[in-house]
Amino acid sequence: MLQEVVAYLVFPGFLMVLSWKLWGRYATPSDPACALPLPQGTTGLPFIGETLSFVLEGAEFSRKRHALYGDVFKTHILGRPTIRVRGADNVRKILRGENDIVGTMWPDNFRMVLGTQNLAMCGSGPVHRQRKKTVMRAFRHDALAIYTDSMQAMIADILRGWCRGPQPLAVYPAAREMMFRLAIAVLVGFHQDDEEVRRVGPLFRTAVKNMFSLPLNVPGSALRKALQCRQQIDDWLKRHIHEKQAQIWSGEVPNDVLSFIISSAKDDGEAVEQQVMLDTAVELLFAGHETTSSAATSLIMHLALQPQVVQKVQEELEKHGLLQPDQPLSLEQVGRLTYVGQVVKEVLRLSPPVGGAFRRALKTFEIGGFQVPEGWAVMYSIRDTHSASQVFSSPEQFDPDRWGATNTTATRYDFLPFGGGPRACAGKEFAKLQLKLLCVELVRACRWELADGKVPETKTVPVLHPTNGLPVNFVSLDDVTTKQEGADGSSASAHALIVNTDQVTISDAYLDMDTNGNLYPTNVQNSPDTVTVVGPDLSCMV
Repeated sequence: MLQEVVAYLVFPGFLMVLSWKLWGRYATPSDPACALPLPQGTTGLPFIGETLSFVLEGAEFSRKRHALYGDVFKTHILGRPTIRVRGADNVRKILRGENDIVGTMWPDNFRMVLGTQNLAMCGSGPVHRQRKKTVMRAFRHDALAIYTDSMQAMIADILRGWCRGPQPLAVYPAAREMMFRLAIAVLVGFHQDDEEVRRVGPLFRTAVKNMFSLPLNVPGSALRKALQCRQQIDDWLKRHIHEKQAQIWSGEVPNDVLSFIISSAKDDGEAVEQQVMLDTAVELLFAGHETTSSAATSLIMHLALQPQVVQKVQEELEKHGLLQPDQPLSLEQVGRLTYVGQVVKEVLRLSPPVGGAFRRALKTFEIGGFQVPEGWAVMYSIRDTHSASQVFSSPEQFDPDRWGATNTTATRYDFLPFGGGPRACAGKEFAKLQLKLLCVELVRACRWELADGKVPETKTVPVLHPTNGLPVNFVSLDDVTTKQEGADGSSASAHALIVNTDQVTISDAYLDMDTNGNLYPTNVQNSPDTVTVVGPDLSCMV
């Protein structure tokens, strides 16, 4: 009897340990023809690898492993043996080695959900070059100038709604809806219907959330849920694309990115297959609202924590005669707002929406003194490269002034929020324009404060986002002006802001300070006249 009990307990344990050892050895095979070792790292559980840790730990997943193993480490995520790297030199080697040592690679889940007939999934060579050329026409300077008016009007209208609605507002979900509406209107040019937006938006969110899972397309799996959502999205897209094609073939070309792409192909004498249009539309909507909603949320958070930055934005707007709300903005005027551009760059440096990008090793090569075997996935880290770069002083601090004219040391590989090389994001100028317009409209129309005054915890999958949704109190500057006039009988400027720096003494009868040293507007007239504040440490966001 005792022997049977021992057998039942020991044998399964032995099999588990054996399978774990075999998994660690054979799940990440090295290239025997290369004398260099594999990077250090772990492969996780059999078959699952470290996928669960990758999804659940967020930025800590790579941060802890880089601390243990250095700039290069191995892992096993999303069903593939993977080498992850950080640092400008390592990133440079990967991006310059496109089509030589590395090629495009997306996890199977991504390919199944996003489709294979769009620019991101397109293979290398002339097909990719021609398709990117066509897509880039939709993001030229003249095209961006056309999009500016409608984007500014939509952003201003949505911000008014934020100020009038219940407070506090959860910014991240609100930003996702805002960017989804912008993507529908400007990127794919579909007629906006509130019921449709409320129905289709959650389909995208569910599909994207469930892409980051094990590649198991079985009933009840996360991937199966994502594919079911994609089918419903396709049904919605087909009807709108059919209407758009009819417009274009009748000679009427709407001012949106998808129409530009279809029209350009038509002018070149090329037929655009339906699946290509579907996958392209999904790509535009996915890339055009998931990443920008993350960046928009980070922008609002960083500005709420740094009133002195808001003041400098106001000063720049006033210098160019653009401080009054509802003033139309042209693309040229936005381009002259140098400091606003620096603010957007600093948001993307400190809080890049996407943590990294995948490639596939076309042949065994060396990086950082280790071998990368042929066929392995290679992930270059954007967030970790930004935080580890030696060219940025105090990299954990939010400082737009680092991007002033005197900063000439940062290379394209130290700062790469949109990726790099031949596969850099085609819509990066469009995304930056959206963020600049949001920054301008926020500063000249609103005041806002974090509801709890704290830097929130974040997750990085599918994009960087606050776990609590970032609750924020918004108030229209029109309301602030009205309250100030009622309080002192004078017409005080609603745009007067206070500076929040490391050691700055400031005065304002309408400010209050929370326990973290952040200043916010208050309705209490007997607020402290003078306070000293210290800018918050944002290292936990990196």
